[in-house]
Amino acid sequence: MRTNHDQSVRGRTRQPVAALRSCNRLYRLLAEALVPALLVVCVSAMAQQNQPSQQGQTARRLSLEDCIQIALEHNRDIQIERINPRIARLTLDASYGYYDPSLVVSGGHEHRREPGGFDPADLSEYEVHDAENDYAKVGLRGTLPTGMRYEFGGDYVHSFGLREAIDYETYGVVANMSVTQPLLRDFWTDQARTTIKINRKNLRISELGVGFILMEVVHKIELAYYELAFARENLQVQRKLLEVRKAFQDQAHQKVLAGAIPALEEKLAQAQVAAAETALIAARNAVSIAENELKTLLGDDFQSSEGIEWVPTDPLLVLPEELELRASWQRGISQRPDLAQLRVEVEKQDLNLRFRHNQLFPWLDLVAGYGRRGSSTFEQRLPLPPPASASRAFDQVWDGVAPRDLIGVIFTLPLSRTTERANYRASKELKEQAILRLKQREELVMREISDALITARADRDRVEAARRAAELAEAALDAEQQKLAVGQSTFYVVLQLQGDLAAARSQEARAKADYNKSLSMLHRAEGSLLDRHKIDIEYK
Repeated sequence: MRTNHDQSVRGRTRQPVAALRSCNRLYRLLAEALVPALLVVCVSAMAQQNQPSQQGQTARRLSLEDCIQIALEHNRDIQIERINPRIARLTLDASYGYYDPSLVVSGGHEHRREPGGFDPADLSEYEVHDAENDYAKVGLRGTLPTGMRYEFGGDYVHSFGLREAIDYETYGVVANMSVTQPLLRDFWTDQARTTIKINRKNLRISELGVGFILMEVVHKIELAYYELAFARENLQVQRKLLEVRKAFQDQAHQKVLAGAIPALEEKLAQAQVAAAETALIAARNAVSIAENELKTLLGDDFQSSEGIEWVPTDPLLVLPEELELRASWQRGISQRPDLAQLRVEVEKQDLNLRFRHNQLFPWLDLVAGYGRRGSSTFEQRLPLPPPASASRAFDQVWDGVAPRDLIGVIFTLPLSRTTERANYRASKELKEQAILRLKQREELVMREISDALITARADRDRVEAARRAAELAEAALDAEQQKLAVGQSTFYVVLQLQGDLAAARSQEARAKADYNKSLSMLHRAEGSLLDRHKIDIEYK
């Protein structure tokens, strides 16, 4: 039994022998003429692969290092993070203000009149007096970095008036100084010194934060740059595929007009052209998205670069690199900025623990003081004024007529110390927590390095496999085109192999981009990304 297909073939074989020979001869002539033309189209498409776009757009050609340098100046994340060390520096400077001395000056005038009488609470009020007082005080007080508190002061009083019908006038001058030095609590550390040391650690953490953000931005730029390079290479692959398939469509149309092939073959070629156009649109969209990603990382405002194509100049290369796990672990543990930040956090908690331990001790303060006093007082019956003198009082102070000195200790013992004990236990827990966070992060970094290294090895193998696949796909297409030239193949098979070759070339480009991305991920995990680009961070 013959199928419908057999019958149709048999029906076509019933043509006259002369007509059949004429068709075969025409078929060979078309094949000999169109296949070389098709090869010329392929070569032309390859020659145009590296030419810039001529669609009225300006191309901006950038290398990876160009992108990194632009980002160092214009990337928003870097600009924001660079402010943090300045804030931390100002906070540290403000904490030193605790040791700034304070100048206290006061003065005034007082008028007091008492009618006299008996007051058991204040026997001095028995006298009738009308007096005026002028006074002034000046003092300088502060704290030294050793915890010592000091105070220098002077008092001046001028009193005059009537007391029990006696006119009097007096001048009093006092100059003194005192110091208090803690010997136990607040001796080797106190709140102010601890705050300063912690603020220094915070400054270091903020500086390390800048390094971490720089590393993250450079890593993202590398990923975006390699993605854009792949997108543009894939765009060229899709353009070439569309040109080749359009040439095949024209060839199929000519053969249909010549009656060498049925119209169905031309429909197949048209369908493949439509599929290639769809893939080309998707490739153009991928290029635009990749460009926007890179523009964002470089701090571009999008208005100044409107209508400009961003063309990466660095090709997707597969450079050999030693991928050794233990060496990468060692670099990661020693160079990662985030691990350094956590180590500084442990140091901060240790400072806090030392302070809380100091607060468990009682107060034992050594106090010392020295002063001089001078006065000039005279009383005289009216109407003669009393001859008191301010200069005589100041001379007595200068000559040390009435000195005063003091030395002693003050011991203060809190009976419960509930707050101090609780704060000390909490500070121990906080330090333990900081140590555990550091260990946890180190383990995650080692895992991250291991994953990145495994991925890099796999992507390196993918590149070799994809390269071989592209070479084999190209060889298969060449062989099939030669078969088509002698009438031993069909348009359908050649079109399929064209798609296979384009897919293989696209996969090869993707493998190269992924390999470079995986190396960037490994360098980021190791913390060596900035060193590889010779980026040094200087803080003012």
